[in-house]
Formats: sequence, structure tokens, C-alpha cells
Amino acid sequence: MGRRKKPPTLPDVPKVLVIETGLLGELLVVTPALRAFRKAYPNSKVTALVSPGSAPLLVGNPALDRLLPVPKEQRSGAVRLLALAAWIRAQRFDAALVCHTSFRSALLAALARVPVRAGLACEGRAFLLTHSAPRDRSAYEVDEHLRALSLLGVPPDGRALELHLLPEEREEAAGLVGDARGRLVALHPGASREIRRWPVERFAELGAGLRADGIEPLYVAGPKEGALADAVLSWWRSRGLPAPRVARPRTARVLAALFERAVAVVANNTGPMHVAAAVGAPGVFIHGPTPVARWHPPGDAWVAAAGEGVPCRPCDSPTCRVGRLLCMEAVTVARVRDALEGLLGRARGGPAEGAIVAPPAAEERG
Repeated sequence: MGRRKKPPTLPDVPKVLVIETGLLGELLVVTPALRAFRKAYPNSKVTALVSPGSAPLLVGNPALDRLLPVPKEQRSGAVRLLALAAWIRAQRFDAALVCHTSFRSALLAALARVPVRAGLACEGRAFLLTHSAPRDRSAYEVDEHLRALSLLGVPPDGRALELHLLPEEREEAAGLVGDARGRLVALHPGASREIRRWPVERFAELGAGLRADGIEPLYVAGPKEGALADAVLSWWRSRGLPAPRVARPRTARVLAALFERAVAVVANNTGPMHVAAAVGAPGVFIHGPTPVARWHPPGDAWVAAAGEGVPCRPCDSPTCRVGRLLCMEAVTVARVRDALEGLLGRARGGPAEGAIVAPPAAEERG
């Protein structure tokens, strides 16, 4: 049960700690809550405690005053957790918004004796929070964070994700794109978990179909996704096709700048999906085991492609319980292509139905 009671009275200039130590997507879905709090308390001092790998996504966010990247090893074990809690206590925060839904995150805020601790009641942690509400695992994660924020008496300020790019990151992305700018569909076949990956050969087939229609596919691979890029290139070579473009951005922020320049993005339900949404890129996002409503950005700019007629989905499990990814196999290339064409036909208005057209330049989209 949650502790839904009267919102606390915060100072006019509150010092607030936001705790979200998840991966890329989990951090980006917190940005609407950050924006709403800044609007409600323009002079507030907000610190975000995050994981080092995700922290760069919040660089330049005007809703933050301080980024506090804390490695997992410094949040693990009784001695280190107590040391971190003591440091937090010394900062004299007025409130903590515990966005990460782990027991440990709520325990950290409680050990630090932050007087107001708001978050979702889950993982047996409600007693560690002063203000809590039951978690709804079927709701969009953005809405869940906004509901937790409402416990502090703060109303929402929209649901859009935010990622603030730097000019040099856009320049680096331009160099990776080369002369194909404005005619690209970015295809990202990776995912942190294999269970969330659409078969790489289907990404390859989708790109070949786009190329045949005069649209340039741009395959995007992160530093740990070289094998996926190689598999795509092998598929194209085996069919005697000229190799497609492959971009290997150094960072998630350069990846975002690449997505910003694309006419559309096709990605699995993973961090880059949220990166694309945060820079305003339209896209088709492929869901296998994951519940669409929980993670899929709302609105007409993003279309979900999920396997139909699969009785075991959604399971939202880290591993497949039936030993075969039926949910991913059920998503056909034709299904994704139809979603992509329909999306872009709606986005521009005027072209023939299903036509794929180029987006405005990144600078025009802000």
C-alpha cells in the first residue's frame, strides 16, 4: 500500500535529490518530471544521482543544477551504502524523488535522513518513503514518474522527453552521415538484452527494401554492437548488394545527433528508442516481450510494431521462458515497413499515402 497523504510544504528554494540509476531509457523517461519540478520551483537546487554510463544524457538539461554519477560499486554493500548516505545527509536536501524503483534506492534516501522521500510503492519499500503511491506496471513510465512527483504537489508539464545536444555533437554526426543527410532511415538492431532484439537479418532485409525504393538505410551500431553490424554487412554481401552505410557513434549523445538527422528511426525497445524520441525523431519501435503501453512514447510520431497472436507476450522477462523468441519472430518485415510508410505519410501530409520523404534539417527542428 502507498502512503498518499497531503503534499509536503517545501521551501521556496528547495534542495532536491532525484535518484535514477537505471540505463539510458530509464533515465530519459525521468526528464518530464525534472522539467515539471523546475517549472513549479524555478529557483530550486536539483541534484540527480545517476549511473555514470547514463549521466551524459542529462548534460545541458536546464532542469538540473548538479549531476552526481555514482558507480554501482559505490552503491553496493553496507559500508559503501552507509558512506554514500552520510555524504547525502551532509548536503541537507529538503526532499528526494526516488524514481528508480529498487529497494536500495529508497533505502539510500532513508539512511540519508532526507525529510521528504517520494516515490512508488514497490519492491517492499513503501515503509522507507514518506510519500508513496502504488506502482502501475501497465502505465507509461513517464506517467509513473509524474504521479510520484505529484506526491510533492507538483503538476505535470507535458510528457515529452528531453535531450539537449551540443553543436560539436551535431557536427560529429554530420561527419558520420556524409552526403546522405536528409535521405536516411536510421536502423538500430541492438538491444542490451538479446530477448529484445528483432532478428538482425530482418533489419538487413528491411534496409535492402528501403534502398530499392531510393531511401538510404543507415545502420547504427554502438561500441559493443560490432557483431550485429558485421552480420548486417554479411547479409548484404551474400546477396551481392553494395554495402550499406554503417555508423558507429562514440557516445549515446552522438547517436542522438544521428537520429536527429534521419527521416525516421527503426529500433528495438531499448535505450536508443528513447534517445530517438528525446530528439524528436519519428520512428517505428519494435516490441517483443515488453508491454507496449509501459515503454512506448505516446503520440503520432512513434508507431509500435509488436508481435500479434503470441499467447506468452507480453512477459517483460529478461530471458525467454519458452526457449524461442516467438514474440520477435511474429514481427514481420512487412509489418515494420507498413508502419514506417504509414508513419511518414502522416507526418508530412500532402505526399502520396505511404510515401517516404525527407525531414527538415536538424537546425530547423531545434
